Amino acid sequence: IYQKSKLYIAVPSNWLLEKVENSILSPAILEARVIPNGVDLSLFRPKDKIHACQTLGVGREGSVLLFAAHGIRKNRYKDYKTLREAIAIVGRGHHQGKVAFIGLGEANPSETIGKSVLHFVPYQDDPRMVAKYYSASDVYIHAALADTFPNTILEALACGVPVVATAVGGIPEQVKGLDWGGHPRSVPAYSAEKATGLLAPPQDPNALAQALLILLKDESLRMRLGENAVRNARERFDLKRQAQNYLEWFEEIVERRNSRP
Repeated sequence: IYQKSKLYIAVPSNWLLEKVENSILSPAILEARVIPNGVDLSLFRPKDKIHACQTLGVGREGSVLLFAAHGIRKNRYKDYKTLREAIAIVGRGHHQGKVAFIGLGEANPSETIGKSVLHFVPYQDDPRMVAKYYSASDVYIHAALADTFPNTILEALACGVPVVATAVGGIPEQVKGLDWGGHPRSVPAYSAEKATGLLAPPQDPNALAQALLILLKDESLRMRLGENAVRNARERFDLKRQAQNYLEWFEEIVERRNSRP
């Protein structure tokens, strides 16, 4: 069936494009194009952190680190085991105030992991409320075993929140990872003038924790990466830009078909 098909395929990342080109779809591809996903920048944008914290009742006495996923603890694509171990390491290594970790996407009782406190928040279907959690956060964490081009990372970047994530799938194409000691050498690294977060190897809780501690201990670096994140999100991850890219491609396809003899 695929060999007799004629498909135009769009994917959000080069990583996924390579997978498609080596898949059963390959014989059917007339043209494939990378069009990054976008988010609504009128909704996901920098907002006052203090006001967001007061509204949500979080982070009043220290730093807030957010991670989000549907079914956080049992999601087979996310890596809660590594995340939980990293949280414990951060609790032992951070001595500049309290650190609150917020898990958005699952209802569970709060728990203490070493010196860190982990609060769970049920899934929120109102994107305005989700945006408030990003605004209240100092760092967004994304620990995954596999992922393509997660929207949560785009949303965090657009809100001016630097991202610490595992370098799997299309994530290194979303996050411009700072050149630090634990950066995976298989993906590009950036200076502080361009970086939007830090990347760590998968299933490495120590590296993930050290990346988080770097940002927790260096407020000026954290602010710089947050500013870079907003600027980069506006350049690459605007939902309107995504829609326009699709429309232009559709017009090209139709024009080519209509010009055939």
